[in-house]
Amino acid sequence: MQPDYHIEDLVHQTGNLVVYRVTTRDQIPLALVRLRYDDETLTKLRDGVFESALAQLMQLNHDCLRSVVNGGLDPVDGYPWVAARWWDGVALTDRVRHHDLTEEELLRIQAYSKSLIDALGPIAGTVAFTPASIVTCGEGEQTIDTFSIDYHSWFAAFAHGIHPADLVDIHAKYNALTTYLRRQAGLTSTPLLSSLEAPPSQVGQSVALPSAAKPTSLKVLPILILMLGAIGYFGWKLAYRKPATEEKPITLESTPKTNTPGSEKPPAQPVAPVKLVKEEVPELKITTRPENSAGFARIDPTSPYSLDNKIGKWITFETTPKKVDEKGHLIIPDSEIRAVAPAASGKLVKSALRNKVTLRGFLASPTVLRIVNPDDLIVTYLLQDYYTIDDEPQIRKQFTEAGQVIPVRAVVQEVTKSQSGKTLYLQFKPAPPEFTGQVEKSKAEADLNEAYLKSLIGKMIEVKGRARKSTNGSRLSIVLTKQSQIKVIE
Repeated sequence: MQPDYHIEDLVHQTGNLVVYRVTTRDQIPLALVRLRYDDETLTKLRDGVFESALAQLMQLNHDCLRSVVNGGLDPVDGYPWVAARWWDGVALTDRVRHHDLTEEELLRIQAYSKSLIDALGPIAGTVAFTPASIVTCGEGEQTIDTFSIDYHSWFAAFAHGIHPADLVDIHAKYNALTTYLRRQAGLTSTPLLSSLEAPPSQVGQSVALPSAAKPTSLKVLPILILMLGAIGYFGWKLAYRKPATEEKPITLESTPKTNTPGSEKPPAQPVAPVKLVKEEVPELKITTRPENSAGFARIDPTSPYSLDNKIGKWITFETTPKKVDEKGHLIIPDSEIRAVAPAASGKLVKSALRNKVTLRGFLASPTVLRIVNPDDLIVTYLLQDYYTIDDEPQIRKQFTEAGQVIPVRAVVQEVTKSQSGKTLYLQFKPAPPEFTGQVEKSKAEADLNEAYLKSLIGKMIEVKGRARKSTNGSRLSIVLTKQSQIKVIE
């Protein structure tokens, strides 16, 4: 990974990718995306395909596209990564969740979508038109809706000799997005700009399409299968989604009447209301569980496209469930999937809440993941309000490699120095292995000095910084550079 990038935060994580907010040496914020693939795809990307695909990706440019500025293959594990422009804003997923969308905002999103589609042409199908990938930035007249390329699909397509523009029907993606947003907002189900033939918006744009923008020659049958699969999935998704507002029962009384003068019709007999009942999708019979993790298909539960052709298969993904439904099933955030754990697994389900977990199971229907084996619900790392010295093994395992900022609470036992005297340590444990707050004098602010640190002895404090292991791995430290990283707990 690019060593000049400083990880600020873990923003998003799925089975296919991890998104970090990073900064450059010049303090320029970027979104760094690490992509995960199976061994076959990785091998093909390493054979020179990745560089070509990255070069073409970096040529895509538009005012509302979060353009890619860098990329590479991680020298440690070989996984691809890309760095794109960072835009501060609110993900459309959050707006939808809180029913916080107006008619005007929907029209603006549609207008920006249309502008991007017009500009990118055949490449537009590679844009991730999903609520999780659309970020609204700015305020008032400066508001802009920004979009991202579906990086995972982009590189996977090149790896298998397919141009990304050939994979997706952009009309289906656009119409599915607009219809979904309007229903979630409680507006009429008919989008005001439902067709891509609507007049283009007057959004300023600068586009440079790659030389390989022309679709490669493919057999017609595979393309038709992919397109029909995407369209069929979205047809299901829209048909089975609960409406945002309760509709009035359909009766004959609600039908408009047209009467001509002198022709009075007898009053209609009362008719019982006709209620629309959601048809339940039957679950598939569970097949034999794969013997190892390689037999599970990795998916992104927040992306409808990731679920294509996965019904009836064993899948795996990472998530952070925060709620259970009335039946005790885990609710997967930003997804319609519910994870059903084995009987008598109440403790297991409870341990998963608010934690980063890996789930493996059988996708029995579009909304039901069957976890057959209790070992297939794996707590990856805890997402706690703060950590203690008791969490030392977990911190060593999960956070020292990622460079993530975490809060730790502990009582200061004493203050020690390195042999050179250049580094000070807040000792949190009375015995080895050491767990400390680490202050390098050359990098610390002036007020974070030895006298101040000694004033903390015997007090419970909370330190917030990046976890780091010493060269030999014996010492675990939270790196401190300023007083504001330390809070005394009364």
